[in-house]
Amino acid sequence: MELIECFRRAARALNAPLRIVATDARPEWSPACVVADHAEIVPRCTSPEFISVMLEICRKYDIGIIIPTIDTELSVYAVHRKTFEECGVQVLVADPEIISIIRDKTATAQFLAAQGVPIPRTWTVAECLTIPSEIPWPVFVKPRDGSCSKGIFLAATLKAIADVANPETLTIQERCSGDEFTVNAFLDGQGHAICCIPHRRDFVRDGEVCFAETLRITSFTKAAAAIATGWPSYYGPLCFQGFRSSNSQIWIFEINGRFGGGYPVCDFAGGKFARWILQRLWNMGPDYSDKWREGVRMLRYDAAVYTEGGKRADHP
Repeated sequence: MELIECFRRAARALNAPLRIVATDARPEWSPACVVADHAEIVPRCTSPEFISVMLEICRKYDIGIIIPTIDTELSVYAVHRKTFEECGVQVLVADPEIISIIRDKTATAQFLAAQGVPIPRTWTVAECLTIPSEIPWPVFVKPRDGSCSKGIFLAATLKAIADVANPETLTIQERCSGDEFTVNAFLDGQGHAICCIPHRRDFVRDGEVCFAETLRITSFTKAAAAIATGWPSYYGPLCFQGFRSSNSQIWIFEINGRFGGGYPVCDFAGGKFARWILQRLWNMGPDYSDKWREGVRMLRYDAAVYTEGGKRADHP
């Protein structure tokens, strides 16, 4: 819902009409679908019918751009991006080769290390089995293709890892200490990180930040620049997560190739990613800038949307 409002504010500031269509497998239970201008039911993105249904929705509403918001959609859209482009629809997703790295935490660590970005020491389960005495137990165990912090656990022994079903699907990383950060960055598709906004994560629930504060940290900016250099074709938002220790050492352990859940605090602070996307879509010439405000806090709380008869309802 917050991302929808970011785009609506951007459109109002540009004095341009905007129509937002939201999709979900169960739109009647989706707050975002309730507040969007239109909502459509779609099969899960893993379904063979997903792409054809989305193409039909694009034709119905004359869609200009698709903004994926969940990790599992990225690979599907990346593979079929050209199909949408042939129908005049842009999809805000990177090349399939990039998405395959982003969706694999072991491959992500290898890419970051090759770009000179500091990472936690990372192992596969097979490597742990060969050098158990060299592993700094306890370690974090993560699904290689996981998201929303699901399936992560702390393992104190090799047996705790070996007992997991399908251990080859896991990534092992050392524990890092310090403050946890998410960094929202906007890449211009020409090898540059136009804007980079770190925010400290003070409270996280189900992988989503609830309390956050924007801070300027040069080492995170350099990491964003290194990622952009490694992926010069990447256009649009991405976010990455990491730690910063008390002596300012950083480690990056994950990249998400989409808008992050904490993006609204960056938008409020002056990182106008939604505005730039709309400007490019409407051939206005994006007014890129890295001028944003430090010390902006986001304090999230739960809110409710009410419906009656399938439509949004206000209090009587």
